[in-house]
Amino acid sequence: MSITEHASTSISPLTDFGRALALATEKRDSAFATNISRWPENYRANQAYSDLLRKEISQKAGVIIAGAGKQKNLDSYKPQIANWFRAGVHWTNFNPDIDITAVISTHIAPLEATLYSECVPDHLIHGVYSKVPPCLSRSCTVRWSDPFMNKSFAGNPTARDLDALMEKMSTGAAPYLPSVRNTIFLSAMVSLWLGARHIVFTGVDPLTPDYFFTGNPDLTLRIVKCVAAVNPWLAEWDGRNERIGVIKRDTAHRVQVFIQNLLMQRSAVGGKKYLHEFDRGFILLRQLAEIRGVQLGYIGESKYMETTEIPRLA
Repeated sequence: MSITEHASTSISPLTDFGRALALATEKRDSAFATNISRWPENYRANQAYSDLLRKEISQKAGVIIAGAGKQKNLDSYKPQIANWFRAGVHWTNFNPDIDITAVISTHIAPLEATLYSECVPDHLIHGVYSKVPPCLSRSCTVRWSDPFMNKSFAGNPTARDLDALMEKMSTGAAPYLPSVRNTIFLSAMVSLWLGARHIVFTGVDPLTPDYFFTGNPDLTLRIVKCVAAVNPWLAEWDGRNERIGVIKRDTAHRVQVFIQNLLMQRSAVGGKKYLHEFDRGFILLRQLAEIRGVQLGYIGESKYMETTEIPRLA
């Protein structure tokens, strides 16, 4: 049985844990248990899913990570990336210019929205702050946090710090990965964790912060309709267990916020704050890739990627 067939056996897009978590969040049940002893089978399934993903990636030439930016000159690279695992940040499964294998996001609403689309990816990888098993079918969960906010690194983590942390904490049923605060970097860390030997970026350009669907109202509406169908209580929880029992959550209208941002058709990635995150994120990533013997590159056109030391593939 292939991993896709294995993941597709459930009729509901939510796992049994996901349904229980949504109900607990709706009832504000702060006593709801998410630990391994309460959900042993679900956590075992999480580890099995990541093992199958690792096996699938080992059979590919590399991983291409698609940002939500506009694709440029991608057709000319399609023969080169035909045998690549194609990961993308949220919304990228809706991009008609690239066939996405897996969507990776730190938000559950965009991940669940993919399951209501006409272009359902094979896999979903959910970055969470809390320890939980998968909430959605076709998915696994990975815990993460920003190493620049880790007190033990005093605000100045090194690539060797990240490497050591991954070696220590990225195994088992609830793996943890350090990642700079952007889904692009979580996607890269997940790719490293799963054993990719070559990682290539496309559609990543915070200096031109438009989505691939900017200026396309029909495509935007398709995405909005899928977001409108997601479970609002999981969207409010959004990866943090401490929010389950909170009456006035800071994520109380998460679905509406996503829809508003989609209708504005402009990425939040841009400005000095986000460029700072990108700059230090790519510096760490380059150094970590060198330690691990992983090649990096990018394809297409990107004003931002030209400013990094990551080479453009011919």
